[in-house]
Amino acid sequence: MNPQLDVLAIDIGNTRAKFGVFRVHQNHAAVPVNIVARVLDQMPSIADELRAWWQTLDQPALIQAIVAGSDPETRDQLIDAWPLAECRPAAITSYQQIPIAVDVDVPAKVGIDRLLNVFAAGRLLPATRAVIVVDSGTATTVDLMTADQTFRGGSILPGLRLSAYAMHDYTARLPLLNVDNEPAELPDVPGRNTEDAMRAGLFIGQLGAVRELVNRLTVAAMHRFGEAEPPAIVVTGGGGRQLVHHFSGATFIDSLALHGLACLGQSPS
Repeated sequence: MNPQLDVLAIDIGNTRAKFGVFRVHQNHAAVPVNIVARVLDQMPSIADELRAWWQTLDQPALIQAIVAGSDPETRDQLIDAWPLAECRPAAITSYQQIPIAVDVDVPAKVGIDRLLNVFAAGRLLPATRAVIVVDSGTATTVDLMTADQTFRGGSILPGLRLSAYAMHDYTARLPLLNVDNEPAELPDVPGRNTEDAMRAGLFIGQLGAVRELVNRLTVAAMHRFGEAEPPAIVVTGGGGRQLVHHFSGATFIDSLALHGLACLGQSPS
């Protein structure tokens, strides 16, 4: 096997698509070389956007491209109009393509992004420890994988951006808050105007919900699944930089699902 290879990983989410070039070494470490995110509704064509970005890179011949995401329609549009002559992409469309066990009621209905997150966390952290992954995106997911590399399920709740839009869209007078570039510090309470009150509710409410879910998953990992130590906590997603500082010992990894795709890119099945 080659000591290293270059993988183009593409993760298509609910609101953004992420493109990333990774250098994958023989020890399975996936080192990001270049990662960008593009807002889906601001792109006339995702294939054209990928081509334009690719042409800006000083990139050697591509060995493997791999595509997945929570938006199957956009994923398939990109594959049908694939713009790069260097190779054809492999698509990750089934949980069976990810080398972890999936212990839930209906494995086929678990979002591929959730499985890629825990798979990547298991590769990037010591394999002898359970892991809880918090992905703060359009939706926030909080998932558990035990040390035996088994996905045990988790929780899904509205993310910061979705909650902000809901408050604006389903009320008469509440403004739309931009939650994408908020500082890591929590808002002051009590909020002394409408925007500050909304901001406090959004961020402290999200943190409180995630913290409670992490605590309950930790108890489940140790008491139900017999883990000897509390799970490691990995945080990712657009709101992850704000959340990670409030969890002792937590690790932030940007674009975690892309890392999982890059590792799969060596031999997708």
